[in-house]
Amino acid sequence: MGATPTPTPSVAAPITAGQMLTAPVPRLCKHPAGTLTNGELRAKDPHDGGSRIALYPNAAWQRLSFRAWAGEDGAPYAALVMDCDRGGVAWPPHVVFYRSGPQVLGEIDVSSVVGNGRQGVAALAPVPGGVRLSLANTYQKDEDGCCGTLDVVADFTWDGSRARGEVVKRITEKATAKQAFLAALEGDKSLVEKLFDAKGRAEALHTEFFVTDPGDWREDFTCGSAAADQLFEGEGRDYDRVCYFGAKAAYVAAFVAMKRVGFGTWRAAGIQVTTTD
Repeated sequence: MGATPTPTPSVAAPITAGQMLTAPVPRLCKHPAGTLTNGELRAKDPHDGGSRIALYPNAAWQRLSFRAWAGEDGAPYAALVMDCDRGGVAWPPHVVFYRSGPQVLGEIDVSSVVGNGRQGVAALAPVPGGVRLSLANTYQKDEDGCCGTLDVVADFTWDGSRARGEVVKRITEKATAKQAFLAALEGDKSLVEKLFDAKGRAEALHTEFFVTDPGDWREDFTCGSAAADQLFEGEGRDYDRVCYFGAKAAYVAAFVAMKRVGFGTWRAAGIQVTTTD
C-alpha cells in the first residue's frame, strides 16, 4: 500500500476592503465596541457622534484607509484607519488591526504617536506588519482648533501582541523659511521666484535688510502661529506661520510669513525687516 498523502494546510483567504464595511470595531472615542454598518457605527444618541471608516464613502478610502497583507506566518492581516467623534469636532483617528474573520487584534490612537490634532491621511504605504501614514493637521506647539500645520510620517504596525507606532519624520515650515530668508537677503532672484508667492516676491526683492552679511545673522530662529501676528496685514495676504530671524550684533529682525501649500510643502508669503537703530 502507498503512503497516505499529507493534507495540505488550508490558507485563509485575504481580508478584503468589502469586509471592512461590516467589520467589528473596538472602543473608540469612548464609544462602546460594536460592528460597523456600511462603514459606520453610530452612537445610540444621534447627538453623540460615533465612529466610521476614514474617508468613506469616498472611493479613496480603499487606498488611504485600508491595507491587507499576509503575515510571516502566512495568515491574513489588515489595518483600517477609523475616524470618531462625540458629536462635535473630529477626534484624532485610530488605526485598527485585524486578523482573519475579520477579528479585531488591537488599535492605536494616532495622536498617542504623533501628537494632538485633527489628522487626515494624505498617503498610505505598506511596511512590514502594517502601514506608513502621511498625516496632515497635527498641531505645532502654539496651534489648536481647526488647523494644525505639522505634517508627520509615521509607521503603525502589529508586532504579534500589540499595536505600535513610530514617527519617521516631522515636517515643518522651518527649512523652507530659512532658504527663503537667505534668498531674499542675498538677492537671489531665481530662488526668490521659486520660494515666494507673487505678493511675497516683491517684498523679498525690495526689502532693505540693514545687515547684509549672512554670517551676521544668528543661526537659530523661531517660528510661531500667524494668529497673533500683525506685520503682514493687507488685502490678499494669506499665511499660516511667521518665522523670526535676528541679527547677532544689531537690533535688526526679519519676519518671514509662511504658507502651507501641500503635504510637507511650504511657500514664503512675505518678508519684513524691522530695526530700532
